[in-house]
Amino acid sequence: MSTRKSNLTLTNIAAKKLLGKAHTSNIKDVNNEAFPSNVSVASEGVFSEAIPNAPGVDFYTMYSASAGAPSTVEKVDLAVIEIVASRYEADDESNGGRGDEGSDFGPHGFYMQLPSFYQTTSSNPNKGTGAFVNNSLIYNSRGALQIVPPFLSTENPNKYQLKLYNASNQEISFTDNIDWTVDYYAGTIFIQDYTASTSGISKVPVSASAYIYVGQYLNEKISTISSSAGNDIIIKDEGSTITSAVTSIDFVGSSVTAGASGNNVTVTISDSIAYSRRAVSSTTTSSVNDAILGVSGNAAINIRLPSAGGYTSGQYFTVKDESGAADTKNITILASGSQTIDGQTSIILESPFAAVNIYSNGTDKFFIY
Repeated sequence: MSTRKSNLTLTNIAAKKLLGKAHTSNIKDVNNEAFPSNVSVASEGVFSEAIPNAPGVDFYTMYSASAGAPSTVEKVDLAVIEIVASRYEADDESNGGRGDEGSDFGPHGFYMQLPSFYQTTSSNPNKGTGAFVNNSLIYNSRGALQIVPPFLSTENPNKYQLKLYNASNQEISFTDNIDWTVDYYAGTIFIQDYTASTSGISKVPVSASAYIYVGQYLNEKISTISSSAGNDIIIKDEGSTITSAVTSIDFVGSSVTAGASGNNVTVTISDSIAYSRRAVSSTTTSSVNDAILGVSGNAAINIRLPSAGGYTSGQYFTVKDESGAADTKNITILASGSQTIDGQTSIILESPFAAVNIYSNGTDKFFIY
């Protein structure tokens, strides 16, 4: 019994995954597979900002998709390191091969990492943090460090096509007959037909040039949007918008209190009624804070009102004869200066237990209601 997956099985697994189906049988075409599938990607690895279609070509320079847009890609050198465990001779099963096309004995797999001088050369403001550090391994970053793949550009030639170089800094063309392939997410290179050299030119890669993504990932973008959402609060008064640029909300009045727990604010309005009565037994000047003036004296009493402008418009108060003697001990209520009460400069309570309710227009007049 073979211990290896057949080429048919591997091809079906790969093709069906790309077409959104799970592989359950080698005799089922992709259209006959019943179960859906997809590639799982965490929000920490999803590009969330625009990538330029045609970035510049200077190394260690940041490029944006348009003027004023955030910089999202940076052209860099990458060190290419062989994976020792990937050494075999493709066409010799005794040397680990599987009867593929002819090749020399040597590494078929390579991984890439940022160079040792990245932090001293890069223009990335995040250099030295997270995955943007010297010698950072792409495959070990869990998507925090990614090479921008060619499908994100319609340019021809496509600048996002990774370029591979040997120790003499000679480019190994992506159409070279060693048949190499890049995994842009993992940052790995697979050479199907490893050959040490052809016509005296080394085919062993030691470096690469590519663009890495330096913009925000989806989780960072969502966090940024959430933290700024408070500015979208619209405050209205009886249906009319007061402001949408809210930086603070003030709660006024002794019966209104507010408290916070995390991002939640609770406003409490007391359902109790404030009561206020002042006993008056001699001539006095009332206060704008008086609500009820209860009058009881041994002689006639004058009550002088402060200016109507000192009251809030609609603010009211009551004057009451509590002794029942207003018929013999009149209570005279006088407006301030030339101000009036129902058009008069004064009014008189002259019936036992008489009372009057008065409100201010907030400017220069009082009215009885």
